[in-house]
Amino acid sequence: MGFDDRFFARQVALDGFGRGRQRSLAESHAVVAGLGGTGSVMAVNLAIAGVGRLTLIDRDVVSAENLHRQPVYALADVGVSKAEVAAEFLRLRVPGLRVEYRAVNLERANASRLIREADIAVDCLDNFAGRYALNAACVARKIPFVHTGAMGWEASAGVFWSPKTACFECVFPDSRDEDVPSCEEVGVLGALTSYIASAGALETVKVLSGMNSGLLGAMLIFDGLRMESHSVPFETRAGCGTCGDGPHDLRRKNVVELCGGNELFISRAFPSRDFGRIAKRLDGRARRMGDSIVMARVGGLEVSIFRSGGILVKGASSPRDIQSVARALGLSFKD
Repeated sequence: MGFDDRFFARQVALDGFGRGRQRSLAESHAVVAGLGGTGSVMAVNLAIAGVGRLTLIDRDVVSAENLHRQPVYALADVGVSKAEVAAEFLRLRVPGLRVEYRAVNLERANASRLIREADIAVDCLDNFAGRYALNAACVARKIPFVHTGAMGWEASAGVFWSPKTACFECVFPDSRDEDVPSCEEVGVLGALTSYIASAGALETVKVLSGMNSGLLGAMLIFDGLRMESHSVPFETRAGCGTCGDGPHDLRRKNVVELCGGNELFISRAFPSRDFGRIAKRLDGRARRMGDSIVMARVGGLEVSIFRSGGILVKGASSPRDIQSVARALGLSFKD
């Protein structure tokens, strides 16, 4: 009996699953975008279910406030790229898993490239700009888009698969991040994010293994305080700018405010080839945090510099704060 036979024995024995569906999972490639409360649990569930290849995407670093709901990270990981830590965690947890990570901001400029070999994309993001970008890339490739999210006591999950169903933008056409409270403002319970991540992972596994998804074309809404849930079907919107005949919004913004406030991510702040030069410039004033980033302080700001060309600024009160960071790093960028 081989390793795979023992690892997945109870899953293969499941009525209606079997070896054929397990092989389908092993041959599948899933992209998990966002590695916070839902995404970190989602990635673990997909890996231990037997999805053969995972691409993990997150622009943030681990912070102490994450640890109550993001179980793949430890206190020693604070300051390190979430994507890097999660990828290493899964490599050790599931032998033979092909896992890669991208410590980048998912946006219109890179979404298509990031999912070009994927069979499915899972939205565990904390911002609508990223969701719209991921949705548009999935619509273009005609692959499923699985959504999960949690805030306060409420959580949601759904499976979009245009043109079989409406796309994400059909259902949420004009959502703006500034209109939605952050997790810092309303809070979130770790058990709730784990619950909805597991529900989303279940549907992802069913889709990848060729089973019918109970949430295909529908959204599950769960109230964790009252332990009540209901499913709402969604419909295609004719004027959708992504899968319909409406106008396409191709605006690109390279300064993004992260969930929690006072944190700004600047994508494309510098060419990735300059990472070594910037790290050397900061030598003695910064410390390496994992393979991807270095961390430094600029005045009262905490700055993480990613190999991908992105910069995360913590403690920023407005986009104007990035200018002092730019001067310290010898860069020139603006919103």
